[in-house]
Amino acid sequence: MTGFSKVAVYRQDMPPKGGYSPIPWSRLPARRIPLWPFVSIWLASNIFGYFYHMSEKREYWRSEMEMDESRSCIEPILLAEQDRIVLRQYRANRDEEKKLMNDVPGWEVGTWFGEKVFKSRTFFPDRPHVLDYYGLSRPSTQRLDVNASQWQI
Repeated sequence: MTGFSKVAVYRQDMPPKGGYSPIPWSRLPARRIPLWPFVSIWLASNIFGYFYHMSEKREYWRSEMEMDESRSCIEPILLAEQDRIVLRQYRANRDEEKKLMNDVPGWEVGTWFGEKVFKSRTFFPDRPHVLDYYGLSRPSTQRLDVNASQWQI
């Protein structure tokens, strides 16, 4: 025979002596976590944040006041530099006009067909007209100067 004819002998599991322990089916309340550590941490962080914010705000306004004072101190220097740039451009325009109109007889530089443009020597416009300022310059120069607003206050 091939060995398949033998019947296996099984032994049934039986409960342990004294029986099984009882099954816990009643509700177990969750462990309570105390609230006071979280509230105290929250309160401490709020108090610290308030005083930190006040000190930072005080420092911000102190530096802002210093920047305002420095801006008001440097404003005349920037205006003088802007006027210097305008005068330099007027001088370049005048030199260019002198070079261009050199061959025209009776041409006076800085006049409008022989008539003076400004009646007095003290008048100087606050903002020059665009055609006066960029009259004899290249368009690329005008674009560069218009886009660079570094002297504007």
